[in-house]
This record gives sequence, C-alpha cells and structure tokens, in this order.
Amino acid sequence: MRLHSVPLTLAGVLVGSLAVAQQSPTAPAGDLVEIHINKIKPGMTRQYEEGRKKHMNWHRQLNDAWSWHTWEIVTGENTGAYVIGTFGHHWSDLDGRTQFEAADTVDAMARMGSALESEMQSYYRFRADLSPSTPPPQPAPLATVTHFLLSPDGLNDFVESAKKVTEGIKKTNYPMSGPSRWYQLMNGGASPHLVLVGDRANWAAFEPATQKSLDSMMEEAYGREQGAAILSSLRKAIRSVSTETIRYRADLSYVAQAK
Repeated sequence: MRLHSVPLTLAGVLVGSLAVAQQSPTAPAGDLVEIHINKIKPGMTRQYEEGRKKHMNWHRQLNDAWSWHTWEIVTGENTGAYVIGTFGHHWSDLDGRTQFEAADTVDAMARMGSALESEMQSYYRFRADLSPSTPPPQPAPLATVTHFLLSPDGLNDFVESAKKVTEGIKKTNYPMSGPSRWYQLMNGGASPHLVLVGDRANWAAFEPATQKSLDSMMEEAYGREQGAAILSSLRKAIRSVSTETIRYRADLSYVAQAK
C-alpha cells in the first residue's frame, strides 16, 4: 500500500469552473490521474507532515519521473485529510512501476504509517472535452472541489449538458472566478462520479465573479426554452452534490525535473 493521498467536489461552482521505471520523456502526456487520500489519526498531523516531507525527499533522491502534488482539505466532511495526486499518465504507465511501488510502500510505511488512520486510492480521467481549461503547470494556492454523484443512467445526459454549459459560457463571455477542469472517476469508488475543480488565487477569489445566474446565462446563450431544458437534463442526472476546499502544500509535494 502506497501512502500517497477523499474523493475530489449547480450554479456558481459549475462555472468556477510518479529511479526505477521512468515514464518516457518523449511520450505524450496522458489523461490518467492517480489520487490518494490520507486521513490522519487525531493529534498526529505534525508527525504525518514530517514523514510526508521525508518521503517526498525519497522520491527526489531516486529522481522519480512522476510528480506528486499534495493538498490539505480545509473544508467539508474530510477536513484535515490530505490529497496526493499525480497527473498526465496512461494506464500502460502503471505496468512499469511494480518494483518502484514496492520500494515506495516500504519507505512510506516507515515514514508515515504510525500517523495514518486510512488510505484510499482512486483513478480519474481528465475530461478535456468538458473542461474550459487544462491543468496548470503549477497548482493554484486554493481550489474548490465539487463532487457530482450521478444516477446510474445519468452519465450521458450530464456530460452532454455540461458540454453545452461550457459552450454557453464561451459564447456569452460569462465571468468565472478562476480556471476550472472536469475529471471522471474510472476506478476506486462509487460511480458515475464526476468532479469539477476550480482554481482560486486566494480566499477573495471565492466571491462570485458576477451576480448573473447560470440560468440567465443559458437563456442568453440558447434562448429561454432550450437553455432551461439543458439545465433540467443536467440537474435530473445528479444524485448528490458535495463540495470542499483544498489548499496546495508545495512543502509536502515533489515535482519531477523536466527531461
């Protein structure tokens, strides 16, 4: 078990919108994201963070080709947990990591095992077809995370409607509080599950960028009836919505050197 990282979190949020086997530096970046959630035992946060820093230095000493970014969850039911993610991979990349992962697990357990309450691992896919922006080279200081758990038969309706919302935003130049991106859970949790991540430069950026509602924007973009129908189809596909805020921890992260 590798100790690297709670699942990531309609109106305003919608628009707020890993040395042993290394990834080939000439291979095109993939859309696979590996996410770990670390929940910490009460009173063990300092010990965990000290262990996390030492473990990331282990990755640095071995010149790991994968970057590992760490966030702490600061709002929501998982407040106090940590999210660790590595981005831009292909499923086939995982096949060459077995030996490295075995050594990774040994070091992680030695550094952080005593402070860890639980660990959850999942795989997501970056949905470029839904996203107004691409992942930035440097994570934003803060981010909103909105989880959309959909009805079993609601995925297609939600995706097609979300595409039209993104098109409407572009068509009307609808103001947004920061860049946003969509991810879809592929393995490791309840599904269908899509996640919207919105970058925020600071807490002030959580203020809505406009008082104009999403419904009004869609009416402007598509007309009253079609705009309402698109949003109705999207909302009917949703089983539940939950939100959280995460803060980037550069001191607990490892960024691979460019090749």
